[in-house]
Parts: sequence; C-alpha cells; structure tokens
Amino acid sequence: MERFLDRVEPFKYLQPAERQRLAASSRETRYAKGETVFRAGDPAEAVCIVKEGRVHLMKFLESGQASTTCVMTTGETFCCLPALDRQPYPVDAIAAEDSVIIRIPTSTFHELLQANPAFLQRSLCLFCDRLRQVEHKSCMVYDSVERRLAQALLALSEKFGATIPLTKHELAELANTTVETAIRVMSQFRKKGVIRSSRGSTTIAKPDQLRHLAGS
Repeated sequence: MERFLDRVEPFKYLQPAERQRLAASSRETRYAKGETVFRAGDPAEAVCIVKEGRVHLMKFLESGQASTTCVMTTGETFCCLPALDRQPYPVDAIAAEDSVIIRIPTSTFHELLQANPAFLQRSLCLFCDRLRQVEHKSCMVYDSVERRLAQALLALSEKFGATIPLTKHELAELANTTVETAIRVMSQFRKKGVIRSSRGSTTIAKPDQLRHLAGS
C-alpha cells in the first residue's frame, strides 16, 4: 500500500514515515460491480482511493433518473469536500465494475493536513480542481445533448485514452440525458466517423471533430 500511495495525488507529497503511518491505518475493501461504497448522507468516515476498478459518484433524482457527477478510476482520490469539512457524503459512490478501494480514516487525513504544509497545499489544489470540474458540468445542463456527450467523451478520454469502457447507459447518466437520446446522438457521431462503437465501449476516431462538436 505504501508503494501505491507514493504514486497517488496528493499522498506522494507525504514524508515516508507519514505515508507508512497512513498505510498502517488504512484498509482495502473489495466491491463487486453494482455495490455501494457509501451513500449520500452517510457520515464521512473515510477518504477513498480507487486502487483497482472504477467508481461512479451519482445523484439519484426523485423522478428515478440517475445522474453521474464523476467517474473515478485507478489512482484517483474521491470524497473531496467531506475530506475537508467532515460533512456527510453528498452523493452515492457505486462500483461500476469489480473494484478495490483504499479507505483512509478522515481523522488520520486531517492530522496529516495539519502536520504537512506541502500535503495540505496539494490536497487543496486537487480538490479545487475537482470542484471546478463539477461546476463546469453543472453549466453543461444548458448545452445541447450533442455537445454534452461530446464533452463527456473528451473528458473521459483524458482518463482512459481513445477507447472509453463505458456503456451507453453510463454515458447517458454522465451527460444527464435519457438512454434513448444518447443512443440516437451516438449513432449520429458514428455515421460522421467521429467515433466507433462496440458493446460496452466507445472509441474516439476523430478527436478534432469531437472537440468541434463539444465547442472547444
């Protein structure tokens, strides 16, 4: 676990002894696909890191529709706001595939923030960047579905590369649209040669055209 933490933001900025202490107080938990890591409103008892797999942070609306706010992959830390203010988790975290999660006690995380200024600064920078992404996504609600899906695919390509291992259902939740609409728009992208689709994944074939569709 220490070797893994040495490569993860912001924990690579800890001193070796601090990282050793962190590893000793943390634990790994396995989650099967579809299992809940935590629910909105639960006490923020831990800061989480994806060691293996993929976790989606989601909001479930009264209408029954699900909206994905973030997709977390290997080496990414999540629970940004609760890690700082100790307020309850604001979203549900669901394992999108079989995953291994490192859970760091919030109390230990706060002790290290107070003891290590470099770690505090990197943590704030990381969490501010996440907040900026969420704010940007909230503004996307006024864009067309075509633009939202193009922006979602471009953002995911920064995590996964050209081939994105999300289903159309998952892409619809990320773009805040229905599955039927996502399928229709993705079909238009495919006919233009912008993407190639296979079961459970999408490959970006023409990133420049996709950026044009995303308005970037």
